[in-house]
Amino acid sequence: MNKSLIKAYAMKLDLEKVKNFARNEGLEITDEEANLFIETVKENIDYILDGHGLEVIESKRNKLSERTYDKLLELFNEYKKFID
Repeated sequence: MNKSLIKAYAMKLDLEKVKNFARNEGLEITDEEANLFIETVKENIDYILDGHGLEVIESKRNKLSERTYDKLLELFNEYKKFID
């Protein structure tokens, strides 16, 4: 997938989009977790797209619930094929 399209979508993330996506994946997340995700993605999108997404996730591990962290890893592994 085109990295510029992914970046454009990521820069438009907002609280409702993130919480709805999480809910569709069977996960209820707090506003704080959603905002942390949005901020982290927007600040690190180029680094993530260069193949360092797992490092970014790991750097936020202590700020997420265990369930949210585990789901984020699962989703990362499922969707990383689109940025490799």
